[in-house]
Amino acid sequence: MEEKKEVKKTKKDVNSKENSSKTIKKENTNKKVQESTKKSAVKESTEKVTENSITANKTQKENKKPSRVDNRLKIILSILVIVLVTAISFGGIYIQNKGRINNIIPEYSLGMDLQGSRKLGVIVDDSTNKVIYDKDGNVVTEEGEDTTTKEEPINPEEVLTKENFEKTKEIINKRLQLLNVPDYTIALNEEDGSIMVDMLDYSDTDTVAQYMYLPGKFEVTDPDGNVLLDNSHIEKATVKYGYVSSNSNATTVFLSIQFNKEGTEKLKEISNTYIKSTDEDGNDNSKKVTISIDGTTLVESAFEQENATGELQLSIGQASTSSSDINEYIRQASNLAVLLNSGVIPVTYVLDVNRFVYSEIPQELIYIAAAVVGVITLVTLLVMIVKYKKNGFLSAIAFIGYIACLLLAIRYTNVMLTLDGLVAIILSIIINFVFVFYLLSLIKENYKEKERIEVELDFQKALTRMLFILVPLIIITVILCFANWLPLYSFGMVMFWGIITLLIYNIVITRTLLVNTVKEQENQNFK
Repeated sequence: MEEKKEVKKTKKDVNSKENSSKTIKKENTNKKVQESTKKSAVKESTEKVTENSITANKTQKENKKPSRVDNRLKIILSILVIVLVTAISFGGIYIQNKGRINNIIPEYSLGMDLQGSRKLGVIVDDSTNKVIYDKDGNVVTEEGEDTTTKEEPINPEEVLTKENFEKTKEIINKRLQLLNVPDYTIALNEEDGSIMVDMLDYSDTDTVAQYMYLPGKFEVTDPDGNVLLDNSHIEKATVKYGYVSSNSNATTVFLSIQFNKEGTEKLKEISNTYIKSTDEDGNDNSKKVTISIDGTTLVESAFEQENATGELQLSIGQASTSSSDINEYIRQASNLAVLLNSGVIPVTYVLDVNRFVYSEIPQELIYIAAAVVGVITLVTLLVMIVKYKKNGFLSAIAFIGYIACLLLAIRYTNVMLTLDGLVAIILSIIINFVFVFYLLSLIKENYKEKERIEVELDFQKALTRMLFILVPLIIITVILCFANWLPLYSFGMVMFWGIITLLIYNIVITRTLLVNTVKEQENQNFK
């Protein structure tokens, strides 16, 4: 019985082990199935993500795909703008006015070294005046029985000094500045006092020749000829204009004279003394003063009321509604203001030389130099086209447009061109060529190394590097713009507009051309 029990127990243990083994196998099988299911799910999920990513990339790529029509339209419009600006710059815009066809584009302002000059020479007046004295030694206007006539020099010996000659030169120089003469030189002969002005021949040269050597003597005199006010009492003279009344459109031009403190007090006293008055019958019996410049009477009148402002306004010409008349009156008043603001010339001069002198540089030489620069520019552009193909061709077109824009800027800003200014033009062209050539080299280098070219980044890199290199030149240019010597001023101003035009033009035009050209090439690569 015990043996049977042990056998049964052994069988039970074996069955239990077998069942346990089966359970473990079943669990292992379930785990394997679960792991396989998980792997399959992950694989399917990865495949879906990859597929979605590819689809998204394709969609994004299609969305970023540039429009060939837009790119070509921008390129064509840019080229048309360049052609138009070039035609205007080198050809002009002609309109018919009063039966004549005129170019409305301003002409170049050329300096004396390119255009020629007007020589104006003044010498000391050595003539004499006939002076009549009465028996008491007073100057009279008519000869009589007890009068004496003498020939006296206009410039007494005591006036003809080196100090007065120097003072005269300073006053003439100041008048030339106030008259806005663009280019001139002035030289004094200290021995005889003669002065030679070599100035640019322009529309107001004859006016300058008329006013530069006048004495500029201002006087307010009483009826007996006594001087009440003169130049020593003047603080400043200006030009003003305004309507005669609120109901009238006519404009009156005034020469406004502001007196200093002493002159203001004297003007107040004079205005109270020489005031308008009438007799019992209503007739004018006013005592009048005479206001004159260099012996020419401007006004002879009495004051209507006290003048305590220290400002005296003298009407020039008549009230008018004509713009041409008003401008002429303003010009006359401005010239008189120049005389009063510059001081009195102590020596009397006369105009001795007034002739035009041609430039020492022949016009043919300038044309030859321009042709040489043009040929060199053409050759460099051909090299650019050969080396960079389509980008080089469009850059060459843009390069010509830059030159046209620079020349228009010089003409419209009325920059005075001298030989130094021409050098600045050539230097600006060279800088622009270096910039464009460097930009094209960056684009070509990136085209070899990358599938997609970032033209805008290349442009920013080229522009930043150029500005960094040009910092010293920009500083020098700004300094020269304030130079008093015309050759340096001309170089500085031309260089200033050259740099400004280079920046704006390349950012707007060159960048547009190259960016859209490369995008069009990439658009073709999508196919």
